[in-house]
Amino acid sequence: MRKITSILLTCVMGCTATYAADWDGVPVPANPGSGKTWELHPLSDDFNYEAPAAGKSTRFYERWKEGFINPWTGPGLTEWHPHYSYVSGGKLAITSGRKPGTNQVYLGSITSKAPLTYPVYMEARAKLSNMVLASDFWFLSADSTEEIDVIEAYGSDRPGQEWYAERLHLSHHVFIRDPFQDYQPTDAGSWYADGKGTKWRDAFHRVGVYWRDPWHLEYYVDGKLVRTVSGQDIIDPNGFTGGTGLSKPMYAIINMEDQNWRSDNGITPTDAELADPNRNTYYVDWVRFYKPVPINGNATTVELGNFHNTGKDGANVTGDTVLGFNKNGNNINYNTKGDWADYTINLPAAGEYRVDLVIASPMSSGLGAELTFAGNAAKTVTLSNTGGWESYQTFTFPQTISVSSPGNYNFRLKSTGSSNWQWNGDEIRFVKL
Repeated sequence: MRKITSILLTCVMGCTATYAADWDGVPVPANPGSGKTWELHPLSDDFNYEAPAAGKSTRFYERWKEGFINPWTGPGLTEWHPHYSYVSGGKLAITSGRKPGTNQVYLGSITSKAPLTYPVYMEARAKLSNMVLASDFWFLSADSTEEIDVIEAYGSDRPGQEWYAERLHLSHHVFIRDPFQDYQPTDAGSWYADGKGTKWRDAFHRVGVYWRDPWHLEYYVDGKLVRTVSGQDIIDPNGFTGGTGLSKPMYAIINMEDQNWRSDNGITPTDAELADPNRNTYYVDWVRFYKPVPINGNATTVELGNFHNTGKDGANVTGDTVLGFNKNGNNINYNTKGDWADYTINLPAAGEYRVDLVIASPMSSGLGAELTFAGNAAKTVTLSNTGGWESYQTFTFPQTISVSSPGNYNFRLKSTGSSNWQWNGDEIRFVKL
C-alpha cells in the first residue's frame, strides 16, 4: 500500500511549523514497504516565502546555501552566481545571463545545507527553462564520487533541439576522481519520452526518484513509474564504488548548467536568449523528501467496511445499485458521488490527530472526501488518480482534529467531488501527533 504522511515540518535550524503544503493531496507514488509509511523530511520546501536574488532570506538559509557543494563554479562556460537564484510568488527561480565582456554564462545554483541518504523518496515539481542549458535537480556526495540525477533536461525550442525537448535524462553516475573515470548508464531508457510529444518546458511536471538502497533506483514522472535500475550490473558494473553502490550521503542541488558536451559543439545560448525573461528561467514549485518509517503505535485505524449506517446525498448514479457505501469485506467499493457512512472510533488519548484516508481510483479528476467528526465542521481532502481500483494510496486531510479526552467518537465519511464514480476505500487512520 502506498502512503503519504504529515505536514509537520521541523526546520533544519530547529524551528517547527505546521501548515498545508503545496503537495497536499499528491500521494507519494513509490511503495515504502510492508508495515511502513512515508514520513516527510524537514528539507522539503514549498518555496512559499520571499528570498530576493541578493541577500535571500532567513527562510531560504534554513535549508539552502547559494552555489555548489564546494568552490567549483560549474562546467564548461558556466559560472554560478549567487544573484541568479531567487524565491518569489511561491516558486524558486534559477535564471541565466551573460557575464559581461565574456562568452561565459552566469547561472543560478543552490545546494542543501544537509545531506540525505537512502532510503528516501525525492521529488520536484518543476518547469524547465526554454534554453539549450541543462535544468537540473540532482544529488551529489561530498567527495563528488556518487551522483543521482532526478531532473537533467534541455527545454529549448531552438531548431535541431526537438529530440532533447521531448526527453528527460534519468540517470546516475559513479566516479573515480584520480585518474578520472566516470560511469553512467547509456541504455535507451535513460532518456525518457512519454510517447505523446510532451515538451517538458511547456508546463510544470513532477519528477521523482526513490533511492531505495545502494543498488536500486526508481524514477517517477507525474506519479508514474517510468524507469527502474537495480543491481550491480547497471548501478556500478566497473566496481568504482568498491562494492558499496550508491551508499554515501548526498546533497540536493538545484541549478542550471552550460555543459561542455554541448557548448564544445556550439550549442550554447545566444545573448538574445539569455536576455529573454520568457525563456531564460527554470522554475521549481516545490521539492519534497520522504523517509519510509514503521507505522507506529500512535495510529488508530477503522476499516471502511465496518460502518454502522450508510446512505446517499443527491441523485443516484446510473449503474450504482447500492444506496451508500458498498461493503466488500473490510473495504468499500462501487463508491459514487454523495455516498456516506457513519463510524465509531475509540481514541486512546486527548490531543491532536492527523487523519489519513487510504483509497484507490483510476478516475482522472473530480475526486474528494469529506469528514464530519463528532458533529464539528466538515473537513475535506482532494484525492487524485492512484492508477487503478485496487492500487491504494494514502491521502492526508490538511486539517487535524482535536479531542479533549479519550473515548468513543462518531464520525461520518462522504464521497465528494464532481466525478460520479469516486473511489474504493480501505481504511481511515487517526494518528496521534
